Amino acid sequence: MKKIAATTGVFALLLCVFASVNAHSESKPFYRDGLIFPIGNAGFKSCHGSTLIELSNGDILAAWYGGDYERAHNVKIYAARMNIVTGEWTKPWIIQETPGLSEGNPVLWLSPDKKTVWLFFVTIMKETWNDARMFYKKSTDEGKTWGEHVTLIEKLGWMTRNKPLVLKNGDILLPIYNETMFYSQFFISKDGGTNWDWSGPLRAPGGIIQPSVVQLSDGSLLTVMRTGSGNGLAWWSRSANDGKKWTKPYTTDIKNPMSAADMVTLPNGHIALVYNDSAKERNPLTVAISTDEGKTWPVKRDIENAPNGSFGYPAVIATSDGVIHVTYSYSRDSIKYAAFDEAWATEKQ
Repeated sequence: MKKIAATTGVFALLLCVFASVNAHSESKPFYRDGLIFPIGNAGFKSCHGSTLIELSNGDILAAWYGGDYERAHNVKIYAARMNIVTGEWTKPWIIQETPGLSEGNPVLWLSPDKKTVWLFFVTIMKETWNDARMFYKKSTDEGKTWGEHVTLIEKLGWMTRNKPLVLKNGDILLPIYNETMFYSQFFISKDGGTNWDWSGPLRAPGGIIQPSVVQLSDGSLLTVMRTGSGNGLAWWSRSANDGKKWTKPYTTDIKNPMSAADMVTLPNGHIALVYNDSAKERNPLTVAISTDEGKTWPVKRDIENAPNGSFGYPAVIATSDGVIHVTYSYSRDSIKYAAFDEAWATEKQ
């Protein structure tokens, strides 16, 4: 597969987009992308599992895990920050490492008051994901320095993957899943993350993991989950009581090749789903738009579909200006970032 190199020129072009976001409109679709760091020049051989947030000034903070290979004992969690004015990324720096153990599945989250960045993550206490323990820690200087990590779940095998959601009632919903038994669940906090309660579990034949969740206009919740059985389809469920209990999981025509997906509600109420539109491969990486709160996904456009590549584990956020920001694994050689508007996603090709 042909490698591409990150250039500051690509991201410098973002200046004209983000410095004057009101200048673009649905009649002028835009799309920008590029690698966060050059392949082979970041201090690790393999990287995966990215996450991103918008900081208080509009900058983008991304994180991922990297090392010799997945679960290697030198895997650490790295971060980089994109200046929203220049469009340039900083050099990656380490934000979590446990000597002799492997880190994994970082999830960044900015508190509603925009003063605290949370990092949820797991540390593999032995050799496999079944041996993972879930932690979190906080930063009050936008990721430059961090407090001590705190155990979120003592029992091994529980994993993070997708971003928390603040509900209309103020509850925080943290998607989690059990790697050993292959089922999904949510942690619910009513006090800003100090204490957490369990939701009801979501189970299906063959297993369902790595939930992503959005809240709909009537207050109900919609979650999409990765299949664990290789049936080639994503699983869905809904909740009418703030995530405490969920409907029996079901499938639709949305494909899933045993890979994570993520979704977000846009400012206009539409939902953007970023996933691999394939039953078997992590290629292509696609954005789908629903205008009826997840009932149908009539509009789809590939973000990445280069031959022979693997473009998995997307993370997606939407900023107040309607820009959709995505990070994803670029064949595990780098983390790629893309930014586009809904007009681009729905543009006729």
